[in-house]
Amino acid sequence: MPAPATPGAPLRHAPDQARLALGFADDKGTTRLMRRQHFGPLRVQKPLYPEDPSICHAIIVHPPGGIVGGDQLSITAEAGE
Repeated sequence: MPAPATPGAPLRHAPDQARLALGFADDKGTTRLMRRQHFGPLRVQKPLYPEDPSICHAIIVHPPGGIVGGDQLSITAEAGE
């Protein structure tokens, strides 16, 4: 059982390390999310098409709640022709 926090002491946070790699490609006029690889707490909720099927929106979430000092998050995206 962890010791109780000392009043006024800063809270300690174990830094998150996360990577997200996305790949988009054309599928007969619709841009599709074809590749989605993740490590750690970064996710894509789902691809959305609010404007047009050729424009894909990918909403990225960090489920732990927020990003704080020391977190290392890496996001890469590749777009096909």
